[in-house]
Amino acid sequence: MNYRHLLTLLVLGMLIIQAQGQKLQITANHTDAKFILLNDYDNSEKQELGTGSIEYKLDKNSRNRIKITKPGFDPVIKEYNKDLKWDKDQRVSLDTRRVDISVEPFDAEIFVDGRKIGTKAIFMTIPKDRSATLEIKKPGFAPITKTYYNSPERETPPIREFFELKDRQVRLEVQPADGEVSLNGVLMGKGNQDVAVPNGDCVTVTVNKEGFVEYTRVFCNKPGVDPEPPVRESAVLDERLVKLNTVPNDAAIEIAGQRVGIGAYDLKVPNGRCISVVVSKDGFVKYYKDYCNQADRNAPPVTETIEMARDQAYDNSVSSDLANVRITVPVDSAYSGEEAWRILSSIVTRYFDILETVDYNTGYLTTSWQVENFNSAVIRTRVIVSSGGNSDQLAYAVKLVSQAAELNDPNRIKEVITVKDDELFKDWSRIMVKYQGLVEEIQARLQ
Repeated sequence: MNYRHLLTLLVLGMLIIQAQGQKLQITANHTDAKFILLNDYDNSEKQELGTGSIEYKLDKNSRNRIKITKPGFDPVIKEYNKDLKWDKDQRVSLDTRRVDISVEPFDAEIFVDGRKIGTKAIFMTIPKDRSATLEIKKPGFAPITKTYYNSPERETPPIREFFELKDRQVRLEVQPADGEVSLNGVLMGKGNQDVAVPNGDCVTVTVNKEGFVEYTRVFCNKPGVDPEPPVRESAVLDERLVKLNTVPNDAAIEIAGQRVGIGAYDLKVPNGRCISVVVSKDGFVKYYKDYCNQADRNAPPVTETIEMARDQAYDNSVSSDLANVRITVPVDSAYSGEEAWRILSSIVTRYFDILETVDYNTGYLTTSWQVENFNSAVIRTRVIVSSGGNSDQLAYAVKLVSQAAELNDPNRIKEVITVKDDELFKDWSRIMVKYQGLVEEIQARLQ
């Protein structure tokens, strides 16, 4: 009977103690951590309980929800059920770091370890002995990346940190895809690139590929400077570049009748166009070529050395002021008209085998064309004699006609040039060596 009585008293005692509520000693691992009692059904704060360590009596009418918090750490919420038996000493650890992140512009996207978390502001957590990488991105701006560590041997994460995207970023889309991109003269790489434009500064971007004209663009990120850098920019290399060199190295290079270089020239060929180039030097065959940058034509070469051939017509002729000029030759009064005509005819026939027209009465004589073919041109030569001077003195007008038809002329349609193709021949300021003394001999004999 006594045993049963004692057991009953013991149970009643325990019930009385439990009804009175358990007292817990709750201690945080940081002496300045705060203990805050929360309302039962939300996380709103009801009462501050203390810091570092508190003695707390479980309330039978409450869920006993307590938040332990310290700036720079992720808060911990503990709930102590009044119906459970708890050890008197309770330990709470704040180990997860928390950084209050805020950014501008407000619509910039915030990523943590590659996962989008939000915009404008977030709480970023870093578990104990771990790291987390923050990225802030917005199209048209250079992204910001930072890694935080929750480790004793690394820098302690800040409680809060503000980031502002100020540096601009241009997505440069390059064509052809292997074009080399340089920023302020420093090679970035080949193909598409993200070009950073620092706040308050300007940068120069160039894109190069052998055989193409360089692309150059300046982007500025300065207050009040228009235009602001674009989000995307197409760098299309569509203008061809041909580096021309000549042999000999002092030949003249002409485009559309204008001299553009001597010996060397960087020829730019716009997309969809053809450029006609003429290279010339006395004593060499004139060079003609069209360089085209068109889809249905072969691409122009990157470089071209133009080796000019010696001009055979030039080498077999001399420059003369007497070519294609009507020279009046007065006849010495000691000669009769017949004698003068005979002397004149004999001189001409020593240079030209065939006389086409001979009329002593009118004093008119023409020779047939003498034709010679060379690697540069077809040369035709003839003599025309007519009466000249005044009525008081016998005189003859002598004209040595020297003309050339270029074989390389791009405007020529006919494949073969004949002596009768008058429209292809032009006066030539040179005469063949064999006719060099003709006019001078007539002047010497008749004057």
